[in-house]
Amino acid sequence: MESMQKEYAKRISTIIEYLKDNKISQYEIEERLNYTSLSKAKNYDKYPQTIIEKLSRKELYEKLLTEYGLKYDEKSNKVTHGTIKKSTDNDEGDQYFIMYYFAFLRDLIARAIVRIINNKYAIIDYQYDEHWEGTYEIIENYTFISVQKEGEVTPVKKLICLFSGTKKTGRPFLIGTYSTVKRDGIPAAGKIFFERVNKNDITNKLKADVDTRIANFLLNKVFVTETFTPNTLDDMPTAYWMIKKFASEYYLFYPKINKELIRAELICFEDSRAILTIKGMTYTGFLQPVDNHTIRIELSSKTGFSQIYSDNVILFLNTYKANYDPFYLCNGIGSALEQKHNSFSCMIIEKSLYNESLNSISKDILSKITEMNSSSKL
Repeated sequence: MESMQKEYAKRISTIIEYLKDNKISQYEIEERLNYTSLSKAKNYDKYPQTIIEKLSRKELYEKLLTEYGLKYDEKSNKVTHGTIKKSTDNDEGDQYFIMYYFAFLRDLIARAIVRIINNKYAIIDYQYDEHWEGTYEIIENYTFISVQKEGEVTPVKKLICLFSGTKKTGRPFLIGTYSTVKRDGIPAAGKIFFERVNKNDITNKLKADVDTRIANFLLNKVFVTETFTPNTLDDMPTAYWMIKKFASEYYLFYPKINKELIRAELICFEDSRAILTIKGMTYTGFLQPVDNHTIRIELSSKTGFSQIYSDNVILFLNTYKANYDPFYLCNGIGSALEQKHNSFSCMIIEKSLYNESLNSISKDILSKITEMNSSSKL
């Protein structure tokens, strides 16, 4: 009897360590089991009593395996994830959600039905006859759903991560991300939105129009990658070479309403980051090629405690100097440059090429461009 108690204490300790290695703390295990004496149960030498918190060590061991879907190999003393049969016939107490996501190939907000069984298992049924099954788990403030597509020759998996906060279940809405492989074989990730529903309301929810607030949150929020493997870093599918050619430190010139010429500083990095400094204000953002002769630079200033409201500046840089050499011509949008109109023109020049004699040239060019832009807006 004593030897079995020691054996189960050892197994309980092994399972707890396995769960810790999978980012599940002992506190979370106790919360999920509604059991606060794991430290006693795994330490037989110090706590040899047979029953702890109304459970024997054998009962606690079996509860751990069942709760987390684990298998314990008695020969190797190793723990692995196992497969546990689940009943889907009785749905009393199950949770139902409508899952919204942006189907970029169909250019619409699509929906699926998510069923959570016993707070352990997840079933996802899509509107085009796809059935996925897997696990449901809450770890700290996050909900994880890992599912696999059933009925396929080659299984495909999907991982969903939702922020659930301190209230683990029962929230009406959840937002998060997914990562999977699309039907056409493209690896993809994107934002996702869960709406909790009653089982009897599912049909009506699927027939109704998608709320525009949900659509706004999800529209075009998808990231995909090419289906090939590069042999060298030079094979990477990016616009790196165009950005690298342009990476440097620049002066940016723009006229104020009174035609005074203002000088700002712009730094463009090879990794596509950009920093714009105007009168002590710093704007950060990224470069993105639009075509062979245009780079879009989008920057924002998130000052103070607010991360919602910010000044934004968007520059469309013409990389073809032509008549403006050594300057590049930019057209911009934003109110940060104290312009009368939200759209404006400016010019940039590499710091290494700049000298004071170029001030009058840049002022004359910008003055003509500004007059042309102003007359076109009348």
